[in-house]
Amino acid sequence: MDVTALLLSRIQFAFTITFHIIFPSFTIGLAAWLAVLEALGLKTGRPVFRVLFKFWLKIFGVAFGLGVVSGVVGYALLGACWLVKKCHAEVRDVAHRQIPVLAGDVLAFLVLVFVYALAEHLPILHRWIDRPYLFVFPTIGAVAAIVLALSILHHNDHWPFYAVAVIFVSAFGTLALSFWPYIIPFVITIDEAAAPQSSLIFMFWGGVVVFPLMLLYTLISYSVFRGKVGSTAGHY
Repeated sequence: MDVTALLLSRIQFAFTITFHIIFPSFTIGLAAWLAVLEALGLKTGRPVFRVLFKFWLKIFGVAFGLGVVSGVVGYALLGACWLVKKCHAEVRDVAHRQIPVLAGDVLAFLVLVFVYALAEHLPILHRWIDRPYLFVFPTIGAVAAIVLALSILHHNDHWPFYAVAVIFVSAFGTLALSFWPYIIPFVITIDEAAAPQSSLIFMFWGGVVVFPLMLLYTLISYSVFRGKVGSTAGHY
């Protein structure tokens, strides 16, 4: 089987769709949860259900936005960087021209969500003020954005993909640190929501076996597809 740009693009698209499906499945389940809260509020008249509904409605909006950005813009950016890294000639040039526009959209969205979260939710703002070390992930994301901009200006084919990957990780890290150690922000902690110890032990040993295999599979995949892909007679 010839390794062509088309084949690599399909593999990359399959990977991004697999990850992106997390957001639609989460928002679908969250929509059902919102319907339950609204129904309980109407039936019982208890204000607590209305408060929970308003809170989770905001989470629903953020998750929906993340799903749209990750599926439409964010992973288009990641895919463009991947094509720049792996391809030559016209495919590489077309993908390179898309990176500045896509990167600008993604970074603008992330900054908007970050500022809105701090301004809208005062407990989150106080956590960031009281714990300056929380800025480690935004700082890493900002450095990665600078590396991305410099690599675009200097037409570097290697670094854009890794810079965008770091931006994604820093964005999710920022979200996690904003609410740590709460699984339901400022209501239930991770310890309180954890499964029984027997289940956690089972999952731990399952992870000990599965996680190294996932790392090995990833390393093998990158090893197989290392370097750039040249055009072949069967390319279309």
